[in-house]
Amino acid sequence: MEKPWVTHYDPDTKENLLYPDRTMYEMMVRTEKCFPHTIALTFEGTKITFRSLRLLVDAVALALTDMGMKSGDVATVCLPNIPQAVIYFYAVNKIGVIANMVHPKTPPFELKEFMTSTGSEYLIILDAFMAKHIPMLTEIPLQSVIAAAVGDFLPPMKRFGFYVTKGRKIQKSPSDPRFTTWRELQIKGESLRKTSMGDSGAPAYVRPIQPKDPAIYLHSGGTTGSPKTIVLSSHNMNILAVQGHQIINVPDPIASGIDPKMSMVGILPLFHGFGLCMGLHTMICNGITLILVPQFNPESMAKVIMKQKPTFMAAVPTLFEGLLQSRHLKKADLSCVRGCFCGGDSLSPDLKDRFEAFLLERGAHTSLREGYGLTETVTVCCVNPEIESKKASVGLPLPDLLMKIAATGTHDSVANGTQGEICVSGETTMIEYLGDPQGTAEALHVHEDGRIWVHTGDFGYMDDEGYFYFTQRLKRIIKVSGILVFPSQIEATISRVPGVGVICAIAIPDPYRMHAVKAIVVPAGSFSTEEENRIKEAIRQICEEQLIPYARPVEIEFREALPLTLVGKVDYVTLEKEESDKRAQALL
Repeated sequence: MEKPWVTHYDPDTKENLLYPDRTMYEMMVRTEKCFPHTIALTFEGTKITFRSLRLLVDAVALALTDMGMKSGDVATVCLPNIPQAVIYFYAVNKIGVIANMVHPKTPPFELKEFMTSTGSEYLIILDAFMAKHIPMLTEIPLQSVIAAAVGDFLPPMKRFGFYVTKGRKIQKSPSDPRFTTWRELQIKGESLRKTSMGDSGAPAYVRPIQPKDPAIYLHSGGTTGSPKTIVLSSHNMNILAVQGHQIINVPDPIASGIDPKMSMVGILPLFHGFGLCMGLHTMICNGITLILVPQFNPESMAKVIMKQKPTFMAAVPTLFEGLLQSRHLKKADLSCVRGCFCGGDSLSPDLKDRFEAFLLERGAHTSLREGYGLTETVTVCCVNPEIESKKASVGLPLPDLLMKIAATGTHDSVANGTQGEICVSGETTMIEYLGDPQGTAEALHVHEDGRIWVHTGDFGYMDDEGYFYFTQRLKRIIKVSGILVFPSQIEATISRVPGVGVICAIAIPDPYRMHAVKAIVVPAGSFSTEEENRIKEAIRQICEEQLIPYARPVEIEFREALPLTLVGKVDYVTLEKEESDKRAQALL
């Protein structure tokens, strides 16, 4: 297969790399051996070296094994970006347990589904969010729940301040032997580690799973827009992690043995492939400090940038837009920044220009590099090079990955410049959709070249130089601040409200989040203004109880009828165009 993009790679980017046969835990240990005293994580002033991280991971792995967790089990991780999320993630990988990553603000109804559908009987959750889940947790098979507190890793003074202002108001865990705290787990693990290994000894380690075995469950929209559980391996993650130093244009730190002395703002959520792989695992595998930011908003990110002077930033468009407006960065010196990466949603040429000018005015000589990816390939498949970046393009395929444009519904490549379905092939391809062989077969196709190709459900084209362009989604999803939400799920939730006849959830423009959700409702039967208000309130209530905040409609409109397609389905495309035209007219 021809690869015209190779000639446009940055000078130090190799077309092919060697990839270690390791699990994710083993990759972390590899880094610790090279850079034991380098800072792996920072969190609100607390610094954790790679040696300390490895010891914490080993201790927690022992404690989890002691409580009965074993290879093949599924552990649900429902945490923001705090140290416990990182430690727990590598600890369960060490003992062969699958990490089921979910949004920390997942409502009880949805968390129950995520746990039961994956067979997960273990949960780690933020203590501040646990109380609302307790009734639900009594309804499902459960081995243990670990409550992690923000204060667990805060410096003493900040821990005291947090307790006085917020911590003392958090409900304690139930007096149930299945519930424990992170602090109790860590103390137990440290005791077991010292007993079995001594203070400085290395753990006796026998690999419980192979690198290509299932290791992670991520939840996304599939290639058709319906919610799916995507099964990934350590090997999938390691491919991108090993490529990481080329993506950010630095020499391979592990090969050279030279401490990179670099850092990354870790604000992208760990339940998302972009945040988990590129934000966390790639940094860990390359000896780069990850600055954990638990609050997903521009002000939190701006404060970290001002205080910690990171080398790299990776975020979604809404965060970059927010940084432009931040009062903290009005007169900031950003000369520390060597790379900025944007994914999760389309980057407009206007935002790219404005943010690059913003960086230059503050001493940072770098571009905002857009990429493209999907969870079925862990995350990023292609990214713009630093030197030959093209505006409006999502970049060049990464080394050892292949991409092409196929005529919709076929395996046949189309001519350069012609639009079709984006297809991807390589070692980052998912194992399967959990429990969904039909969905897996629809997404993964064996082409005539014998390779497995992911049919992404996204429309785009490739130019003569091998740059790819994303134009639209064939699958029906909405991205709110870069987070996937599913209209079908929103509609199923709202349809349970008495009085709702037909419901359509659509995307509407939002000045900050790029898109928001609007619900258009046709009531069942005739209705009065009073009845309309009752139904609206019931819709708001059920959405608050059962949907993540990003998926909750910001507008609810009632209509007598909805437009239909030729086959009788609700024509959401027409509804979204009507909304777009209406807003455009209002600006005239």
